[in-house]
Amino acid sequence: MGNKFTCPYCYNEHTLEDCKVVCSYNIAGDTTAPCPNKVKRNSDGSVNKRDVHRCMNCNHASKTIYCPHIQRAIPRDFLDEVSLPIALLGAKATGKSNYIGVLIHEIRKRMSLRFNCSLAISADEESKNHYNQFYGEPLYEAHQVITATDAGETPPLIFPLRFMDKKNNIRNIVTLTFYDTAGENLDASNSMDVYNQYIANSKGIILLLDPLQVPSIRKILSAKGVNLPQKNTDIETVLSNITEQIRRKTNIRGNINIPLALVFTKMDVLEKYGIIDETMAIFDESVHEKYGTFVLNHFQSCQIDMDGLLGNFFEGDSELTQSLKSFTDVAFFACSALGCAPNEFDQLPEEGPKPKNILDPLIWILSKYKFVTTTKKI
Repeated sequence: MGNKFTCPYCYNEHTLEDCKVVCSYNIAGDTTAPCPNKVKRNSDGSVNKRDVHRCMNCNHASKTIYCPHIQRAIPRDFLDEVSLPIALLGAKATGKSNYIGVLIHEIRKRMSLRFNCSLAISADEESKNHYNQFYGEPLYEAHQVITATDAGETPPLIFPLRFMDKKNNIRNIVTLTFYDTAGENLDASNSMDVYNQYIANSKGIILLLDPLQVPSIRKILSAKGVNLPQKNTDIETVLSNITEQIRRKTNIRGNINIPLALVFTKMDVLEKYGIIDETMAIFDESVHEKYGTFVLNHFQSCQIDMDGLLGNFFEGDSELTQSLKSFTDVAFFACSALGCAPNEFDQLPEEGPKPKNILDPLIWILSKYKFVTTTKKI
């Protein structure tokens, strides 16, 4: 067991001595019973800090470790695995909940086959129940679009992702943690201080951009008679608040070194109305997923396509492009979580979601930390 670990709730790095460790040892229900290893406990069952490691190495009873910032129990297995906390962000109505619900399903059903990995959805009971109730059942059983996330505190989804070698022995384990935070929490920096403290400590940011909120795209689609959603907080404001939050929490004056994936959602709408055409690399099904490796030349072709789209839809010296300069590593993606627009009752077709390229931003972040291989050219 390593001495330091990253908490899946606050995304801060802690030692066991930082945390409250509660031992369940008792005799006939007496929680004050003396420990056989003479570890001293406080009246609430918590272990004296100087005895924490001795207690953790004892097999007489179970232990519960609580985050010192957010009083939630940290899964025991989490202490022994590499953590890759990812902040999944976006303004209201960008489709975050649908994105994360389909993303986890696709990791389990499709990415696992190509990358020889498996997502342990049962490792954390709270995450399992939360995913099934709020994501899996609505999307894949009821075929219903997920309703917007309520503003306020939401529990993270915590899933170990295990990568195997050719003999199916575990070669690496990374714990993925996602917060599906409400878009309203990104509208102002003061609300971000309350709800999104984890952003500055994340190892990657997936920032969703709804193209139907981009003024130039809205103008094109409006001319085609498309019924557009209500205007929400613009991406420039969201990214500016995120940047301000990170700088304030970390005191970084230079570039921010957290990989940032800027993801155009609702790609199916862009395809349907000819904004993305079949000659573009981003139109193709994921090459990374097809070959089970991050394919650099395909990624670079997609970046050229996305640069062209961004140049068409945003002014060259826009607030967005200026904010993006604050990050050392930025990549652009286009995907569709659902594959089509739901009907007027928010119902999906009987076959459920048919996502396209939804795994690509995650694969890019995993490649940055060498959890997946990179191939220059296929």
